[in-house]
Amino acid sequence: MRAYISVDLEGVNGILHSSQTQPNEPGYARALELMHEETNAVIEGLLAGGVDDILVNDSHWDMRNLHIEKLYQHKGVSVRSGWQKPFSMVSGIDPADFAVFVGYHARAGHATGVLSHTYRAQIFFEVKLNGQPVGETGLNAALAGYFGVPIAMLCGDDTVCEEARDLLGDIVTAQVKTAVSRYAAVFHPHQENLKLLKEKARQATNKKHWQLFKAAEPALIEITFFDPSMADAAELLPQIKRLSARTITIQGADYGETFRLMLAVGALGASRKDPYFS
Repeated sequence: MRAYISVDLEGVNGILHSSQTQPNEPGYARALELMHEETNAVIEGLLAGGVDDILVNDSHWDMRNLHIEKLYQHKGVSVRSGWQKPFSMVSGIDPADFAVFVGYHARAGHATGVLSHTYRAQIFFEVKLNGQPVGETGLNAALAGYFGVPIAMLCGDDTVCEEARDLLGDIVTAQVKTAVSRYAAVFHPHQENLKLLKEKARQATNKKHWQLFKAAEPALIEITFFDPSMADAAELLPQIKRLSARTITIQGADYGETFRLMLAVGALGASRKDPYFS
């Protein structure tokens, strides 16, 4: 049985500020230790549930956070690291039997989700998929569904767990902390969390929890930017339709193409971020 793990950082227990999530900032080294420990607990649980092949996709920031020597040592565990990846946080998911999202966070605009954002925190103000506001959970689950891979489990704070259940149904969720606000949380006991993650991951190997989420085609992604100049840059692509000063829509030939166009639009928008006037 093959499992795929997409690992982000903002949803890990102990993390509540952006300075913990970026290299060379205070708290980053400690954050990576917590990231490795939660990932290892999930790996152990999946192996205990009968999985023998696990691909871990480093899905945070520049995607060079996970160190292979610090991950659980098993011949079936490998890591996909680095950027650029064609499908970003879900790169390499095909041909897994199911996927697990670790360290995930609530969508951009959520009232209380810890470090809530959607892909480009300083570029995307809001993202919708076929008219519904979504975060990385929804966008990535839909891409997994495009490749025929169901989601079995998600880990993060209470807000993203609720977001996942509302969107995906009866997947396994592991709440590792409780959101207070975007930059505040109640942290749960670390060792108890690791036991929880291991047990939940073992449960996730049961097919009754696997939920295949596919976006209705033709899929339409709508993005509202923070700045009109970012929409100016996005509009350079012929597949982009401008709706207003800050809002565009993307529609490719299928969801896979639409998703990749979203990544390109994010890069174009970032190129227009003004460090002096923002």
